[in-house]
Amino acid sequence: MHQRVAAINDLSGLGRCSLTADIAVLAAMGLECCPLPTAVLTTQTGYPEYRCISLTNHMEDYRLHWAQLGTAFQGILSGYLATPEAADQVEAFLDRFQKPDTLYLCDPVLGDNGHVYRGFSAASIRAMEKLTLRADLLTPNLTEFCILTGTDMDPIFRMGREEPAELFQVLQEKASVYKGKKLVITGIPHSSPEGEHLVTNLVLTEGHSVPLTFPHLGGTYSGTGDVLAAVLLGSQLQGRELIQGARLAGTLIGRAIQSSKKEGTPCNDGINYEPYLFLLRKE
Repeated sequence: MHQRVAAINDLSGLGRCSLTADIAVLAAMGLECCPLPTAVLTTQTGYPEYRCISLTNHMEDYRLHWAQLGTAFQGILSGYLATPEAADQVEAFLDRFQKPDTLYLCDPVLGDNGHVYRGFSAASIRAMEKLTLRADLLTPNLTEFCILTGTDMDPIFRMGREEPAELFQVLQEKASVYKGKKLVITGIPHSSPEGEHLVTNLVLTEGHSVPLTFPHLGGTYSGTGDVLAAVLLGSQLQGRELIQGARLAGTLIGRAIQSSKKEGTPCNDGINYEPYLFLLRKE
């Protein structure tokens, strides 16, 4: 069955993230991706400098025209939103297009490594909090999860280094504010008893948690969260269980990072995921 996804995200010329990743991943999974750009950037924001043109004032045009055409979506994905006003536009889009059988994934892009991204204000965080309450599936990284739940980050990151099993339990308890929703908390850094550096994506559904742990391959690459979010949404629309989608995303990202490290790809340029998109095909 043909399925259509509205991807509400920025378009960055360099960095292999946001809409670039959404379109590639969803197309590889046999889904039509309809991009609604929130901003156009010369590069993703991790580069030393970048140019950005906000398209917030044009987002309403997309919504009204698509509504006029009678368009319907089986999935909606939202990611980087440069301003609180852009988040308000996403909320208006949901009012029009989010139906009971429409799956909405919110990737609440706010920060990483214990810090809020530059340019985000308290108003931006409040606007994102409102969107998360409307989502069926959330994919915050550990920093974003702490921001959204008002959790002090220092003890959380310290717990990851010293007591990771206890950390997973704490995160499950904190996630109770999103009762009835599915969450994948990504990029949780911690260490094995032998001192090996690891990273875990914690899958939370209906009070249950499953940690998917991978070796930390080094570096913080652009776009990994976007790839993961698109794979998760696509997997759900393909009829896969969430844990299956999370494993698939982990496999794809792991192989792409290994390729990037082998080729010496700068972290800002993103991961070499293109050769591994074949992994996403469902026979």
